[in-house]
Amino acid sequence: MRDYRRILAVVDFSDSGQAVARRALALARLGQAELALLHLIEPDATLDGGYPPPSRAASQQAYEAEALRRLNFLAANLAAGDAKLLARYGQPRRAFADCVATWQPDLVVADHNPGYLHGGHDLLTLGQAKHGAGGRLIRLIQHFLAPTGYAKAGW
Repeated sequence: MRDYRRILAVVDFSDSGQAVARRALALARLGQAELALLHLIEPDATLDGGYPPPSRAASQQAYEAEALRRLNFLAANLAAGDAKLLARYGQPRRAFADCVATWQPDLVVADHNPGYLHGGHDLLTLGQAKHGAGGRLIRLIQHFLAPTGYAKAGW
């Protein structure tokens, strides 16, 4: 098995995002790797308010600051105080690519692959696989990496 020095977990604040963070933390501890939790914030005109903000940069900073606050809370609940916390506002594909180029992880852990999680790193997806044999492989990997209680629950 390949040694991972840097693990990047792509998380949101749902139950599945927390599961991704827990699994990435377990893998990081197992291999004594660095861990980063990344939250991608996609621009949304309805959420961005429709009112002119003081500036686009100020809005971006406010969204990222709020995400970092929530990531800090998540990391504290998981006892992952040494995890690097990253929040990126913008188009997810580009924000992810920029983060990978900067942080250079060996492994990316995510709930699912929205299509832009490819690159020079390994990828572990924890969500339900949707396609044929690749899905069986992912479920097999999940089975061997899942704690015993999860495997019994049909994980």
